[in-house]
Amino acid sequence: MDDEFTSRTEPVQENMALQRRVWRFERVGWYALVVVILLGLAGVFGNGPLSDAQVSSRDGRLHVDYQRLSRSGTTDSLKIRVQGRAGELVDIQLSGSLFSVASIETLQPQPQLSRSQGDSILLQTGSSADGRVTLYLTLRSESVGRLQGQVRTGPATAVHFSTFLYP
Repeated sequence: MDDEFTSRTEPVQENMALQRRVWRFERVGWYALVVVILLGLAGVFGNGPLSDAQVSSRDGRLHVDYQRLSRSGTTDSLKIRVQGRAGELVDIQLSGSLFSVASIETLQPQPQLSRSQGDSILLQTGSSADGRVTLYLTLRSESVGRLQGQVRTGPATAVHFSTFLYP
């Protein structure tokens, strides 16, 4: 057994100390590759359990489901749920660097009114018979780094969140 790990000159010249270092480097590379694959499956690079997040307002009337981690150029889902009064219009204000940098590709259902209000977007939509409003947005951003978002409904109900976009 020891004879296999000693350097030889016949039939070819070997340097077993160097060969053992190369094997160790290969093993470390394989372990690193497995770790990167497991992190990807867990959602560190987008769309997974570590990436999915939810934030709620203090009064519980506003909930936002979003992607905490994503990649630049991909589409991300944003789900906004508001508990309002039955049959009344609900104002939802979107602001922050996320909404100024990202483009809104889809918005369902279409609001009754949408307008720019300073650096933010104001959406006005009707509520259902039980007072609930649910908006589904699809966002696409070509930027890289941390982006902040804020969703507000009424003067006292707001949530802040951030997402990180990988290149």
